[in-house]
Amino acid sequence: MMIGKKFGNRYEIIEKLGSGGMSIVYKGLDTLLNRWVTIKVLREQFASDEDFVRRFHREAQSVASLSHINIVSIYDVGFELDLHYLVMEYVEGRNLKEYIREQGKLTPEEAVPIAIQILHALEHAHEHHVVHRDIKPHNILLTMDGRVKVTDFGIARVANEATMTYSGTMVGSVQYISPEQAKGLSVGPKSDLYSAGVVLYEMLTGHLPFEGESPIAVALQHIQEEPPSPSALVEDIPMELSHVILKAMEKNPDLRYASADAMAFDLEKIYTGKSHEINMIKEKQNLSEDTVEIPAVRSGNGSPEGKKIPEEEKTPPPKKKKLKPQATWGIIGAAVLIFLLLGWGAYALLTGFFNVGEARMPDMRGKSLIEAKAELKEAGLEHTLTYSFHDTIKKDHVISQTIEPNQMVKKTNVVGLVISNGPKTTRVPNVVGKTQREAVVELNNRNLQGDFSEAFDDRVPAGTVISQQPEAGVDVPEKTMVTVVVSKGKELKYLPMPDLLNKYLDEAEKILKDLGLSIGKAEERESNEYFPSQIMSQEIKAGDMVLEGDKVNVQVSSGPGPMAQMARVTYDIPPDGETHRLRIIVSDLKGERTEYDRVHQPGDFIDQQVPFFGKGKIDVYVDDELGISENVP
Repeated sequence: MMIGKKFGNRYEIIEKLGSGGMSIVYKGLDTLLNRWVTIKVLREQFASDEDFVRRFHREAQSVASLSHINIVSIYDVGFELDLHYLVMEYVEGRNLKEYIREQGKLTPEEAVPIAIQILHALEHAHEHHVVHRDIKPHNILLTMDGRVKVTDFGIARVANEATMTYSGTMVGSVQYISPEQAKGLSVGPKSDLYSAGVVLYEMLTGHLPFEGESPIAVALQHIQEEPPSPSALVEDIPMELSHVILKAMEKNPDLRYASADAMAFDLEKIYTGKSHEINMIKEKQNLSEDTVEIPAVRSGNGSPEGKKIPEEEKTPPPKKKKLKPQATWGIIGAAVLIFLLLGWGAYALLTGFFNVGEARMPDMRGKSLIEAKAELKEAGLEHTLTYSFHDTIKKDHVISQTIEPNQMVKKTNVVGLVISNGPKTTRVPNVVGKTQREAVVELNNRNLQGDFSEAFDDRVPAGTVISQQPEAGVDVPEKTMVTVVVSKGKELKYLPMPDLLNKYLDEAEKILKDLGLSIGKAEERESNEYFPSQIMSQEIKAGDMVLEGDKVNVQVSSGPGPMAQMARVTYDIPPDGETHRLRIIVSDLKGERTEYDRVHQPGDFIDQQVPFFGKGKIDVYVDDELGISENVP
């Protein structure tokens, strides 16, 4: 059982997230930096292979050098408890495959920004000579705020080499591999671009370009067949977007995009409404791969080396024609005319350029995007758009512009607008029932602030969160203050100690329990004054203030207790012609009890012996009115 184990004296295993062919994945807590992490623990079959472990560590250290907002960071790699592990950034969210299954297919407006972020991650990796080799929706995570995080960079190479060692087969998702991967050839950055094209294809159509009954059948399609055009499958997909996908999926790597940035640049043109700027002409290879006949090299006499050609088959060389003077002057005149025309065209072009009309740059800051576009259109100015989160500027409103307002600018100038995505949001986690320390970590991981207070609660253990506001699952701007109430446990009160003397032990325990107190140590001692089990003394005096939950030590009699004594009680019933009820109540070491209770005739005389124990009091009541009260003995 891995839960609770700690690697490197800092990475504590919290829960299992899943497993793959190479490793088991856990959610962990970095106790040093107080943040969640993902911990991948290698399976035993790989951990025992020294060559594999060496490659694994080397590749992990190489990938750890990558630092990009769209790449899951690798924090640490190590060996402990006979296990090799990898510590990575923890991403709260789901993978792209799950999202595609949930949505069926994505709109171009949603899919293109995701693809652009994937390509930005690939460009950064390729610049650092790291090729992913296993780009697929399963390795693309979507955070709660919509950001893309590509994971498992570089690990595919190690996994592939290891699987070749154990089984002689290649690992990977065959639906997304490039033709060169399917052929078993070496791969480079353009292989990642092919896989990125397949991922974008699946996002937009909801289907894979190639499917078959076996991995081999799918691999052969990647090598031999052209994928159906996405635009033919889904009407809403622009032709320019289909062109980008199909160019990325060219069989020949040389015909694909030169880099991830180049592909992202075309997608950004589509996203910003500049599809017309994309070159839709399909490039062709310089040389054909088909078999062709090449003429033999001929010798000086026009025949192939070592062979003669019959005279009748020889073709006389063409005669050279001399230009007549009139033709020469005609050519010169035509050249002069062309030169004059070109000069006039250049003059007109330059004049048009330098005489471009001017317009006053409008102030679009704080305005809606619709308003800004209308003002720019009216002024005859072009624009580009970039998007950014902002804490105060509303969504789809202008944050800033690259050209200051009120300046006179040529209409050829292009102003860049930064548009607000609104405050960057995050989902409030559920911290109710967690410890205060766990709540702090959860809120920090979501970039939220916590306002902690304490309150007494009889039902929730001390140190545990009772309530939170806002509630869990609500999307709020980052840095929002979450009010968290932590239990102080049951509220303790001060109360006066009750008088336990003469009470029997079980009676005393009940009295204390009702007050939130209890008997501590009960020491037994012989006594002729107290009956067995009666309280002889108490450590805390009656009336002293004690804290709720305290224990009180007592001394308890083990007997034999006092002997009974007799008291004589006499009383004359009034001769008033009416009957009267007479009661004798004794209060002594045994407690309070009624020793006599009868109705008498008028004028009766009562003479009664009443037993008592130790010191006490005898009260005589006539018709519920106290007649006599005396202490005994």
